[in-house]
Amino acid sequence: MAKTRAQVRASFAALCAALPNWTQSRFASDAFGRDPDSLLSRCFTVGLGTTTNRNPGEGFRGRPGEGLLVDTDLAVKWAYRLTPKDQLASRDAAETAGQELIVACERYDATWPGELKVRLATVASQVDAPGEWFVGTATFRVTHIMPIS
Repeated sequence: MAKTRAQVRASFAALCAALPNWTQSRFASDAFGRDPDSLLSRCFTVGLGTTTNRNPGEGFRGRPGEGLLVDTDLAVKWAYRLTPKDQLASRDAAETAGQELIVACERYDATWPGELKVRLATVASQVDAPGEWFVGTATFRVTHIMPIS
């Protein structure tokens, strides 16, 4: 079954939103971090990167009834408030919390990932300059059929 980029993003967002104690940001992924501080801890967003044709040969356009086989890069970002007096322990807690999101996206059962092929590409993190917030990013490569009709 073909899925648009928006449908792929929404699928990942629904997986993460179903986890207890996680809240989806009200802002687009590019503006992540603008939520009020009271809502930002254990907050996540799902954003889309580049979509690449898996059959880039000259003249290959796919078929409207079948769609086009593509890879879409997708990033799950999360924020976690750090405890000023023990940043090392709270940073480990932030990494552990982010692992919950990664496990949800990488799970494999009867309902997920279905026709999608999900591969974890990278995990990165940073702490803001004042040392109050941890922001993690897990990047996935998702292979899917994109509709072209």
